[in-house]
Amino acid sequence: MLQVESQSSSWYNALETSLSKRFTHGLQFLASYTFAKDLSTDVYSTIGANGGVAVGDQRNDRARYGIDQFVRQHRFVVSYVYDLPFFRQNHSALSYAFGGWRVSGVTVIQSGHPLSVFNTNVNNAFGINGFGSDFAQLAPGCDQNHIATSGAVTSRLNNYINASCFTAPPVIGDPEFDPATGTVHPVATGFGNSRPGIIRGPDQRNTDLAISKRFGLPWPNEVSNLEFRGELFNAFNTPQFADPDTEQDSATFGQVLSTVASPRVVQFALKFNF
Repeated sequence: MLQVESQSSSWYNALETSLSKRFTHGLQFLASYTFAKDLSTDVYSTIGANGGVAVGDQRNDRARYGIDQFVRQHRFVVSYVYDLPFFRQNHSALSYAFGGWRVSGVTVIQSGHPLSVFNTNVNNAFGINGFGSDFAQLAPGCDQNHIATSGAVTSRLNNYINASCFTAPPVIGDPEFDPATGTVHPVATGFGNSRPGIIRGPDQRNTDLAISKRFGLPWPNEVSNLEFRGELFNAFNTPQFADPDTEQDSATFGQVLSTVASPRVVQFALKFNF
């Protein structure tokens, strides 16, 4: 039996700053930085037209309160255009070939998502959401500082999360033997004690670049030109990893299994303007 109600609260706060330079001396750029945080009583509650689900103890907002998962705490974006100064004033054949080139691009640097660790706790004595999902139980002696393994992301793709920091949910009562079937009923369990947003996923860095040049043409009119463009998406071929598997009872728990962006892609274009 599922209960649907209009309940949950979230508080979003952000600092937004930007710095821009108008096009002078061959250079133009716009840099923006956002520092953001969203605290919610229900993770995923602010995602989707139909709301979300109450993970964990539906009766205790404090136990479900924490950092929501859609926010990236730090996000820096800069776009830029620069006319290369080489052979700018030279009207020779050398200038025609090597002058007038323009470099432009967009760079994005952002921190990882806040993540929660879940456990499919179908034996919960109090009833949980229809997906059987509860917050995982922290092992004795473990706190938020021990959950993430150390090192570069590439060195911990198979153990991004310290699995030994989590254990089975707390036991309530004793297992019961059913003499009619000769089986033992699963022991009842309580709610896990971890909180939302206790670990951050991999950060992301990406740069897209383009280099272009226009060659003036005498035909069919005085503004005609041929524009050449070379474009590099993920120009530095930086791997951008997806979030790790955060389901405690999954065979791939704590592992980063995929990337969220393609490797470097290069394309060329030629455009006739008249």
